[in-house]
Amino acid sequence: MKKLALTLCLSFFLFQSYAQSITPQQLVNRAIAFHDPDGWWSKVKMEYVIEMESPKITPRTSHVVIDNIKGGFHLSVLRGGRLLEWMVDGEGNGDFKLNFTKPTTPEQADSLSLTEDRARWWRDYYTFLYGMPMKLTEEGTVIGNEVIETTFMDQEVLAVRVTFDESIGKDIWYYYFNPNTYAMVGYRFYHDEAKNDGEYIVLSDMIIEQGLRIPKDRAWYTNAEDELLGTDRLISFKVDRGW
Repeated sequence: MKKLALTLCLSFFLFQSYAQSITPQQLVNRAIAFHDPDGWWSKVKMEYVIEMESPKITPRTSHVVIDNIKGGFHLSVLRGGRLLEWMVDGEGNGDFKLNFTKPTTPEQADSLSLTEDRARWWRDYYTFLYGMPMKLTEEGTVIGNEVIETTFMDQEVLAVRVTFDESIGKDIWYYYFNPNTYAMVGYRFYHDEAKNDGEYIVLSDMIIEQGLRIPKDRAWYTNAEDELLGTDRLISFKVDRGW
């Protein structure tokens, strides 16, 4: 028993000492080196098929294209027997379609969130979530000044606190990394940290395609109640280098 206690104590101090020896930027860089060792994410076209499950809504499948070669984006979702599409070109111009054509009236478009602004919102949403941790190096990202030793889902992890310029978002984020491999294992955001609002996302499994390691499943929970909101499952992931 004493030997076990000594081992656990030693492991804790080694973990704490290691966390203090690495800077937040080094931690982020090592996480990026794990998920995108060849630096391809910002240079390729990627196709994601994502199945979304939730206790409160009917499951649905989304087809997402993030084209970092041309700067384009495309999202298509089959909802209620109708095909909804949102597109953004390399100049940031948004577009949308309903069953392969324009909605018949502005009211119909608005009722289905088929707007140019929503197209750009979807682009930002998917590139933000599926571009992590690579996007933590982009302009407007403010990484905290310490590496935090903590636990996430009963695992010891290293974490960084991240905020963004207001033009990007006002939420406070924490990103959690495996201390041995630097794989990103989850993240958490607050609108108001003092109120413990917001959500946390648990990452599990991984799809590896042309060197890119992308988390397969993302389970969303509320911070306050630990209530499962839904799970995004990456069914398919393809990478086109444009060659």
